[in-house]
Amino acid sequence: MSNCYLCGTTPAPNKLALKNTFTAHCFAKFPESDRLCDRCQFSIDTRANYWNETKGKYSLLYARNWSWLYQGDRLISPVFDGEHEGFPVVKNLATRVEMRNWLLNPPEPPFTMAIAESGQKHILFLAQEAQSKDLFPVQFEMDAVLIRRSFFAELLDIFERLMGLGANKSDIVSGQYKSQFLLSAYLDPDFQEWDAAIAKQRGGRLLELVAHVAQKPTEKIDEPKSIAPIEEIKPIGNKQLSLWG
Repeated sequence: MSNCYLCGTTPAPNKLALKNTFTAHCFAKFPESDRLCDRCQFSIDTRANYWNETKGKYSLLYARNWSWLYQGDRLISPVFDGEHEGFPVVKNLATRVEMRNWLLNPPEPPFTMAIAESGQKHILFLAQEAQSKDLFPVQFEMDAVLIRRSFFAELLDIFERLMGLGANKSDIVSGQYKSQFLLSAYLDPDFQEWDAAIAKQRGGRLLELVAHVAQKPTEKIDEPKSIAPIEEIKPIGNKQLSLWG
């Protein structure tokens, strides 16, 4: 049986039938194929109803809106349960808090993780399967980001401590802090140490992924931990790259 046109895996039992609106053909792993695997077809074609608590009614969502977590072939998130008006019902769409937990405490490998940023692009077919909980690839929108779990946890901790001091996410990512914040924070030696650690990652997708899932502390910041020198991880570009070859 032929490989999947999009992700390159086998078996690929479904006929290739992508809509004219699909524009990511340049990322296809097996462009000579005329077949799709079950996972890719599901992630491209699926529409599902989601109960919108705010509006008090069901909303129809497309699969490109979702973030995904698989353990082997088992879909962990999102969860499907039942049917409404001819469409499957999707529940427990991943929140950023849950994505944060995926990154800090991933499932036992092999697993596949894809985190949507815009909700406007199909990304699951680009994601690579992870073989380790401590060093693994994450598909973040159209970029493959390599996560060293201990490093990520330390960087996230520093980022959230800066948020706890009153800095907002965009200022931390850019380094362009508002003057009102700097008046209270700049002379704080903890701020200078934390910002210096963050500065090494500015301009890379790793820091943007940290910002995407970071949560402002709800309690007073603890006494600062001693921060070991942080080794810079260079971001992987906007091409799908092999992390293991």
